[in-house]
Amino acid sequence: MVNIMNKIKFLKSFLIAIFFLLTTVLYADNIQMNSSVNRTEVALNETLQLTISISGDSRKLPEFSLPTLSDFNIYGTSQSKSFSMVNGNVTNTVSYVYTLSPKKTGEYNIPSFSLTYDGQTYETTPVKITVTDAKTVSSVSVQNTQIPPQKQTSQVYNFDTSKAIFVQAKTNKKSAYINEKIVYTFSFYTSVNILSNPAYQGPNFSGFFTGNTTQNNYRTQLNGREYIVNEVSTELYPQQAGNITIEPAKIMVSIEDFSKNYDDFFSSFFRRSKNIELTTDKINIKVSPVPENIDMVGTFKMTATVDKKDKKENEPFDLKVIISGTGNVKTIKEPEISLSDNLKKYETSEKILKSGDKETGKEFTTLIMPLSAGEGTIKILPQKYFDLSTKTIKYIPEKNIKVNIIEDKDKQNQAPVIGSATAQQNSYNHFGNQQPNIDFTFIFKIYNFLKKPILWIILGSLLILYILIRLVLKFVEYKNKDQQKLKNKKAYKKAKKYFQKAKKTKDAKEFYEFMYKGILEYFASVLGKSADGLTAYQIRKDLEERNVSAELIKQIEDIIDECSIILYSQSSVSSSENLTEFYNKTFDVMKKLDL
Repeated sequence: MVNIMNKIKFLKSFLIAIFFLLTTVLYADNIQMNSSVNRTEVALNETLQLTISISGDSRKLPEFSLPTLSDFNIYGTSQSKSFSMVNGNVTNTVSYVYTLSPKKTGEYNIPSFSLTYDGQTYETTPVKITVTDAKTVSSVSVQNTQIPPQKQTSQVYNFDTSKAIFVQAKTNKKSAYINEKIVYTFSFYTSVNILSNPAYQGPNFSGFFTGNTTQNNYRTQLNGREYIVNEVSTELYPQQAGNITIEPAKIMVSIEDFSKNYDDFFSSFFRRSKNIELTTDKINIKVSPVPENIDMVGTFKMTATVDKKDKKENEPFDLKVIISGTGNVKTIKEPEISLSDNLKKYETSEKILKSGDKETGKEFTTLIMPLSAGEGTIKILPQKYFDLSTKTIKYIPEKNIKVNIIEDKDKQNQAPVIGSATAQQNSYNHFGNQQPNIDFTFIFKIYNFLKKPILWIILGSLLILYILIRLVLKFVEYKNKDQQKLKNKKAYKKAKKYFQKAKKTKDAKEFYEFMYKGILEYFASVLGKSADGLTAYQIRKDLEERNVSAELIKQIEDIIDECSIILYSQSSVSSSENLTEFYNKTFDVMKKLDL
């Protein structure tokens, strides 16, 4: 029993310690920093996206700047912000997205990044990247290239491979600025039957960011000959100034062979094949730098809207800004926003807009909170870009939006928002001309902490665990008691025959002899000892170890001593009334004995 109670006390102390430990951890600023990539294997002419996400319940998250990566070029950066609100708790997330291009093949690590915030350092996990050779398109989808039957006869004895099947590569421009779109087109012409799908190996677009790839199939005539044309077009965005060479593209194809070396009789029965490798020429592109290293190159415009002009105090609304244009939309950055004093900017999320497969622009959605009644002004600041048509720096014009903030009639019944202009003004008016230096942050942290669902989940789990352990201990205790009761019952059965004999005998000496033997047999069975040689002293010692009260032990010793005195002395034997009294006394003591 003592051991079980000690275990329960230890369990209580253990659970209390866990509770305070978890409380300390949860109460600390919950900032998390993670890194991820959209792919861990990338070809030399491809790009990957590295995302660094910083999230937490802090109103102002730390800013992050990506250091120089020795094994990768950083082609573009973007930033997105989001937040979630659960039971009044706001979790902010800032994601920094970097477009990386590998410099050479091999295995490289994107290292662990770290930042220090509020005295604590946070780190990301390194990511291993495998860079392979320039990726190729496995095959070109070729339409039916079976030439009309009437033309096959004329080609049997007049076959020129260079005219019957050939390839070309071209770009829509030979000079461009950094981030200006170039369209590279590979064309495959054939006027003979193709016996298998061509194997196309695209060029290594080193120095370019590659965009969408499209395919096109059509028929055309050149110099009186009909051709099937298969085209593969790839969008390219140069990322460095100077002369960049687009390497040759190759295609392997198997065609019918109409050479004169074969017997005309057998050629009518068998289709003979001929493997041909076709290669395009190199293409040189002259890339010019963009003034002031501006990322946005092309022609852009901006629209800005809110859902309605009349807003209510403390009811947030969305500002949508769309920047669209003809350049590389991935380089479009979030515009800067200036707000009047009665408006507060929260998080911004962004997404790329598409029309079919074509990317047309970016949409930025910003959460705005009205703080006090009156006219509010939203100013989207100008954003500069390099205009390709005029070869000059231009600005997306500034946008101004005015909103009417309506006073909230029920705000008197609501708790003021700490940090808002309204709350500060009310506090100032209440205390007069001197603003008190009272910080309620700690109280609100406790309040927000107590509202965390994870806290109550953990506390509930600990409570359930505590109840289960208590039930297990109770069950074990019950089983132990039950086993002891069973043991006592078996001990009584062993001693019962002596007690029955004592009750039946008329001889007083025999009565005490049977009672003495029954008592010794009972305690021997309960204590797990042999009845032979068992003494009152041994019984007393074992009962003391089992925390039996001294008074009860004294009563048992008196019963044993009385039996011994009658059996081993010449004393006179008591009357039958005394024997009955002794019998009843013995069983009353044994009933009190709870082993």
